[in-house]
Amino acid sequence: MRAFRRAGGGVLEAEIEEFEVALLTSMAEQLQQLLGGEEEPVDHALDAFGWLAASAARTVELDRSDPLIERLFPPAYLDDPRAAADFRRFTEDDARRARVAQARVVLDDLADTGDGARPLRIRPDRVEAWLKTVNALRLSLSVRLRITDEASLDALEAIGPRDPLAPLVDLYDWLGFVLESLLEALDA
Repeated sequence: MRAFRRAGGGVLEAEIEEFEVALLTSMAEQLQQLLGGEEEPVDHALDAFGWLAASAARTVELDRSDPLIERLFPPAYLDDPRAAADFRRFTEDDARRARVAQARVVLDDLADTGDGARPLRIRPDRVEAWLKTVNALRLSLSVRLRITDEASLDALEAIGPRDPLAPLVDLYDWLGFVLESLLEALDA
């Protein structure tokens, strides 16, 4: 992938290789699956009770034993478990749905590249979804790589190319490049 640059109309554009499209697509799909997959949109024309019933039926219980879920949806109140549980009860499903929808934006934009035959183009109204999704993917890798601080990251950066974790570290670094490139293009 080449660094993003501004194109006409505030669109951010980058050349992307076919394997990079496949990689980002796979990761975004896995994120959606982890979060309960895509859902049918709620029909807000339903009466209040019908909407509540439809909404409750779509609620997905996230696996709180998975450290990745804890990283993507951290507790709002570290010193008050009851308040944290209440906050989670009222906000987590909306946050989860937002992450799934943001991943869908990324998948749609990647599909528009024709497997890398055309540049990746991100409209201004879709940049936030990209930033949040790529960041979530990078956070996911940080959990799996057990990156908790600068020292653990430095230790991973020092591993050899034959280490089984080397490809994941490279992917973590590449996702960092994608994020940095998006942010720099926004500021240009």
